[in-house]
Amino acid sequence: MDLIFVADSPARSQLLVNAAARAGHRVIRHTGFSDEASEYVATMRPQAVIFVSDEIDRNVLREMRAVTEKSPTPILVFTHDASDAAIDESVKAGASAYIVDCHDASRLNSLLRVSLTRFAEQQKLTAQLERTRLALQDRKIVEKAKGLIMQQKHLSEDQAYRTIRKLAMDQNRRLGEIAELIIAAPDVLA
Repeated sequence: MDLIFVADSPARSQLLVNAAARAGHRVIRHTGFSDEASEYVATMRPQAVIFVSDEIDRNVLREMRAVTEKSPTPILVFTHDASDAAIDESVKAGASAYIVDCHDASRLNSLLRVSLTRFAEQQKLTAQLERTRLALQDRKIVEKAKGLIMQQKHLSEDQAYRTIRKLAMDQNRRLGEIAELIIAAPDVLA
């Protein structure tokens, strides 16, 4: 597995870097927080990013957010900061795993597996939420377009829906797309 390490000090992360190498992972980059880690993640496409920092501050959170926004990737955070605020902010910034005071580098493989699985599940939920949001948006637009058709063509609700559906099928488009066109140019119906 290809990994990028982002650490406040190379010495603090060396134990984990060595454990990753022993476990057969490839450390493709080992960088600091001021080195724009998100750019490396975007271009190198690692399977996971490991942040190592004594405390979780603005710089760490900024880097995590940048990675999450540019190239969503599983993020593991190794730290000594056990504060509720640091944990909450890290998870909001995209951390898949938050590990406090871990001195047993042999746990890295299992922590990576948990992080990858949680990340995959989160991505599925995010995609499902987006599909649901789009379906709801389409439904509202279709309702509005049906109302316009019913008013202009003096059709029933069922007939208006069938009109939109037929246009969508004829043009091989989503119902929502056709409804948007009808709303944008209602005079086309006349």
